Amino acid sequence: MKTRCPATNKDGTPCRAFPVRGSDPPLCSSHGGGRAPVGAPAGNQNARTHGVTINEVAPLPDPDDVPDSISEVIHDLAVKQARLSKIINGRLNTSDIDVLARLLELHAQTASRLGRLLRDERALSGEAADGISAAIGQALDELSTELGTDF
Repeated sequence: MKTRCPATNKDGTPCRAFPVRGSDPPLCSSHGGGRAPVGAPAGNQNARTHGVTINEVAPLPDPDDVPDSISEVIHDLAVKQARLSKIINGRLNTSDIDVLARLLELHAQTASRLGRLLRDERALSGEAADGISAAIGQALDELSTELGTDF
C-alpha cells in the first residue's frame, strides 16, 4: 500500500495526497515535498487588505433615484458620457498616458452601451419595425416603377 502525506490540513484533517517522489520526509507538493519553497515569496503583498469596502466606494442608490424607464437610463448615461468627454478633453495634454488611455477605453465602452440602449429602446417602441417596413415598401415601389409593373 502506498504511503500518504503525513501532514495535517488547515482544518485538522490528515492530508490524503500522495507524497512527491524522493521527498524526505515524504510530503505532498502542497506541504513542502517539492523542490521549490512552498508559499508566497518574502515581502509578497498580494493578500494585503486595503480596508475599503464596495459600499464606501459606491454606496447603494436611493430607490427614488433608480430610473423607471429605458429612456431615463439613456438620458443618465448620456449625461455621464458628456461629463467624461469633458474630463478627457481636459487631460489631452497630460503626460500620464495610462490614465488617458483608461479614460478613452471607458468612453468607448460607454458609447457602445449607449448605442445598444438606443437600439433597444427603438426596437421596444416599434420604430425599428416601422423603419424596416418603410424601407421595404420604398424598395418595392422603386422596383415596380423600374420594371413597369404594379405590386
